[in-house]
Amino acid sequence: MNSARPSATADTPKRQERGLKRMSAILDGAEELFGEVGFDAATTNAIAARSGISPGSLYQFFRNKEQIAEALAERYVVDLTAAQSAAVHPPPDGSGETLEEFVDRAVDNMVAFNAANPAFLQLFSRADTQPALYAAVVPLQNELAARVEQALAALAPALSTKRLRLHTLVALQIARGMMPVIAAEKKTARKKELVTELKTALIRYLTPVLRNV
Repeated sequence: MNSARPSATADTPKRQERGLKRMSAILDGAEELFGEVGFDAATTNAIAARSGISPGSLYQFFRNKEQIAEALAERYVVDLTAAQSAAVHPPPDGSGETLEEFVDRAVDNMVAFNAANPAFLQLFSRADTQPALYAAVVPLQNELAARVEQALAALAPALSTKRLRLHTLVALQIARGMMPVIAAEKKTARKKELVTELKTALIRYLTPVLRNV
């Protein structure tokens, strides 16, 4: 009876699948921990414990927490691209979408993304964000700005390119300033109030901009 073990080649896909699952678990654990205690306070040992693995197993995949954060950034690129597409896109021609409807959709989608990805703002809204992490989201920030600019152009076709870019910049800064505050709020009622205030601020800023072309 032949009881030879499977070849290493045959076992490779299974090992690769286990490795991918282990990496995913590490990133999930790191995301939870970064969201709770912040990047600086998180340690690789704590990330390993949260992921349900030993520190030695973690080091097989990542040398330090900076590498883990970079891998999270890559994962966020995919998720955030989808979120931005849903949140901010020009209204279809003839849709009759109002400024209020556009702001509602944009803010609600981005708040939902931040709620589903608690470490995102911890990693990318800091003044001292590491260059490698910041570089990962710059293209997304540029695309978001382009999407908002296109949406405003659809709402106010007579606006010049110069003014579109100026008002896009200001609107995004208003939103970016409020998003960490909204994400940090634990009380549901208070969070809803903050979301409403952000929408109100954007609408009040953009209404005269779009009317006085």
